[in-house]
Amino acid sequence: MQVRDAPVFIGAGPAELNCRCGNSLLISGYAPENFLAIRIRCFRCGNVTTTPGLAAGEILPSDAILTDRSDLPVFSPSSIAPGAVLACRDEVTGSYRLTQPGKPQSEAMLVSPGVLEATAAAYDRLTGGRLAEHIVASPDAMQPEHGDYPFAWSVQRLRAQIGKPGWSWLHQDDDAMATMHVAAMWHCLACWGGHPLLGQLVAPLAVAGQFLRVMTGLATAKLLFDAGNRVGFSLPIAAQSDMQLHFRTAAGEALSLALRSPDALQWRERNRRTPRVLRNAAETAVVSAQGQVNNRKPGIVVLGASILQPDFDQMVVDGINAMFRAVGRKHRGVAGVAVVMPKVLPTGRLDNVGFGYAFYPLLNPDFDGENPIRLGSAQDFRRAV
Repeated sequence: MQVRDAPVFIGAGPAELNCRCGNSLLISGYAPENFLAIRIRCFRCGNVTTTPGLAAGEILPSDAILTDRSDLPVFSPSSIAPGAVLACRDEVTGSYRLTQPGKPQSEAMLVSPGVLEATAAAYDRLTGGRLAEHIVASPDAMQPEHGDYPFAWSVQRLRAQIGKPGWSWLHQDDDAMATMHVAAMWHCLACWGGHPLLGQLVAPLAVAGQFLRVMTGLATAKLLFDAGNRVGFSLPIAAQSDMQLHFRTAAGEALSLALRSPDALQWRERNRRTPRVLRNAAETAVVSAQGQVNNRKPGIVVLGASILQPDFDQMVVDGINAMFRAVGRKHRGVAGVAVVMPKVLPTGRLDNVGFGYAFYPLLNPDFDGENPIRLGSAQDFRRAV
């Protein structure tokens, strides 16, 4: 409640919020994304102005400051730091909190018929009942190629394998890949299953070749969120639209983000992996992202990968660093390239699989200006669990 002729808040935004009476400044330095459903009563006319709520696709920041609805008199302006977010407590407890990623109750998934079928049923629901169609369109499950619908191929393979005497996902590469795809979906549901717009976010799953991209996008959103960034989804307009992300640093600086899943980084290309191949793939991805990440719209390029080989991680890191040394100056708007890879890990039990995401954020040493990315270095290894 404004009690004198002074703004209630002084923010770090580019605009002002005035009462509709036109005679009272309510917020100086106003940015709508930093004041979510905040109600302010005007000192002069008594009208209540409510700021917009959380926009569709945005994720409530983990450090949002909650305010209660009350006629609390404000005698002097409160300064709001850059990047800080005020949110109405009622709205947060009602729906905003659901936009945040959850955390799986366990880092390990039980590899059992029950878990497999429950995860398959969720995929079927989210793809509009297309699991059976995707299975028909997939290669034979006992063959090493999983085709354009890796989850459907994986379900078929594990249906045939689980329950065999002495079987474990650890014993064969293709069983490990099948388990990885199912665990990725299981992890996705554990993290994002309560999101009010989950159906829209994963709509591209119904389209061939989109499974890894969708999983990578959701994993990246959680990684950025956990690192303290403000993250949002650019919602797919239709099932054919790709998932896209945008984010702001903890200091409130807006950055662009481009998601790519180069063929050279996928399991089917595992036998062709070399440092040069991976360097070229990284450069091609950066070039293809120029419309999204450039000098005018600085940001990062995220590469989804799925090669489960012991030498791959270091090889792809070396390839990206080699790419930056060769052409980093040509792409001075690219602050960094991050590789996100689903990982399956042994737990000591043959019927369990540990799951998480390897995350390698690599900075461009030739970025134009002070690099705003604070995600780590080439030596970092993190898992989103």
